[in-house]
Amino acid sequence: MKRLLSTLLDIRHRDEEARQRGRNVVIIAFGLLVINVLVSLSIVFYFRDAVALLIATASGALLYVLIIAITRRGQVDLGGWLTVLVSLVGTTTASLVNPNRPVAMFMVVPVVLAATILRLRDLIVVTLVVLLSLIGIAIFAEPAMISLSLPGFLATSGILCGFLAVISFVQSAGNEALHRRLQAALQQARQTADQLQQINADLDLRVEAQTAALQEAMAELEERALAQDRLLAEVISQRDVIRNLSVPVLPVGKQALVMPLVGAIDRDRLALIQQQALTQIEQQRARWLILDVTGVPVIDTDVAAGLVQLVQSVRLLGAEVALVGVRPEVAQTMVSLGIELPVSRVYSDLAGAIERVR
Repeated sequence: MKRLLSTLLDIRHRDEEARQRGRNVVIIAFGLLVINVLVSLSIVFYFRDAVALLIATASGALLYVLIIAITRRGQVDLGGWLTVLVSLVGTTTASLVNPNRPVAMFMVVPVVLAATILRLRDLIVVTLVVLLSLIGIAIFAEPAMISLSLPGFLATSGILCGFLAVISFVQSAGNEALHRRLQAALQQARQTADQLQQINADLDLRVEAQTAALQEAMAELEERALAQDRLLAEVISQRDVIRNLSVPVLPVGKQALVMPLVGAIDRDRLALIQQQALTQIEQQRARWLILDVTGVPVIDTDVAAGLVQLVQSVRLLGAEVALVGVRPEVAQTMVSLGIELPVSRVYSDLAGAIERVR
């Protein structure tokens, strides 16, 4: 029975509200089907002369079977309207055919059905139709005074109460199911809100942790940058010291300076040599500058041009240049390149040059 009920209430519709109305239609149609069977039996036993009413109830039972099938396929509005129309037509027809029977009181059933399984605008339409039907019954049927035996009254009242009980049960069950779904949705929403709040709290903690880590990393980077700046300044200072040491200018006597050159000479070093020599000559007021090129492996055109500029600058300061330590291979290279240095004197060793210029 439970499986049968679950199968009957399986409404193939995407909208939840429509599925709920469809379940109401199926339950009501199934209940009305049972009631129609009971009514048919009561007609057979208590109203044997009401043949038309028997035909109407039997036809209604078949229509309710069709309504259940239509509604389960997802045509909820059509199933609801058919349920209400079958009830309305059946009740109106029975009232017109049997004016001396208390059938007109069943006209309340279509209104209650519409309130349960149709939309609000459809309920208004059904109510107007029922009112028009009651007016038509009053005009055309001209019902006589009804005289019922006690069993007939009880049967009629029982059937009406059964109709209203089934419809009220369906309405109450639908409202309770809707309330449960709303409570479940509310609980789910609260759980989701709590989860979101927890997620937000976790995110805040992560953001704070990442912010602290980022600030720490920035502070470390700043410290590293400062350390690198200090190291760079030290390197520059040491480089200047090394460059100055690579071109030393040594005073020998009161009027002579010696500049020993060691290693290869490039343009930057030539500029430093010229700067150092001219600065020291000016400061020491020297008359001679002794250039010792013993440690210079090669004197090419560029180096010779730089030395020529140095000699010319020294002479402009009122001093003379003596060249010391030209090795044979360097001399051959200078001669082959046609390099001629305009120095005042050339010596083979530094000692001889110092002794002569003192």
